[in-house]
Amino acid sequence: MTISDKKQGFVYALISSCTFGMIPLFSVPCLSAGMDVNSLLTYRFFFGALGLLLMVFYRRQSLNINLSALWRVTLLAALYDASAVTMVAGYNYMPTGVATTIQFSYPIFTPLLMFLLFRERLSWRTVAAIVLAVGGVVALTQCGEEHCAVRPLGVVLELIAGLTYAIYLVLVPVLKVGDMDSSKLTFYIFAMGAVLMMFWSVFTGGGVATAQLHDSYLLLNLVLLGLIPTALSNITLILALKRVGSTMSAILGALEPLTAMVVGIVVLGEPFTALVAVGFVAIIASVMLLTTA
Repeated sequence: MTISDKKQGFVYALISSCTFGMIPLFSVPCLSAGMDVNSLLTYRFFFGALGLLLMVFYRRQSLNINLSALWRVTLLAALYDASAVTMVAGYNYMPTGVATTIQFSYPIFTPLLMFLLFRERLSWRTVAAIVLAVGGVVALTQCGEEHCAVRPLGVVLELIAGLTYAIYLVLVPVLKVGDMDSSKLTFYIFAMGAVLMMFWSVFTGGGVATAQLHDSYLLLNLVLLGLIPTALSNITLILALKRVGSTMSAILGALEPLTAMVVGIVVLGEPFTALVAVGFVAIIASVMLLTTA
């Protein structure tokens, strides 16, 4: 691997983590305008799938998929949807930066799942990381109702978001879809994710909201939500993994909650306290402890 490849990999990893951390920037304006979470995510995955579809066509890749692979992709899409729904729903109960930081605990859940399901040994690093992560979550939840309004339900939602995303990561190799081209696989996950979210919206009685689409500012936010922290973040993650590997990509992924926190504080006017800082550092440290093993 050349130095140029490594530099490109660092840049791609930075872009991936920073853009994923921008989910609150485009989500909160739509939620504040009255759009429900299900509709928001339906549009997010639709525009994300559209962006990836254009990339697949540009690269002249085949979209052929058999029924066996399709049901596996559908299961992965359902898990991705569940993680996204609980993550965004958690924004109603805490600052978005705090929510993203708690959701970022998913690398802690992954070795726990591997231990429970496949009896993989828990190293001292994993145990120490779990202790750090739990301490970080406790610090974030103790920052006080008056200052940052972190409610227990929000913590539960973000932990579920992290857990379901960890299950998603564990199942990708288990379901044997990893051999599929990454762009094609991600396109189908987002496309099926949009379809599942649409059906879920109808099933829950509300349907997919369309009123906000008449507002050009909100429509722009929905398009950017699908293209930047969805399609672009996943494309650049794939490019980073090929150049610098999963470890370095995971380390640079720590910029995801940092970006969300900066967006929340600077753009959305969310509070930042000493306990929030302690919790943030503890959770990031726990993830770094695992990824640098």
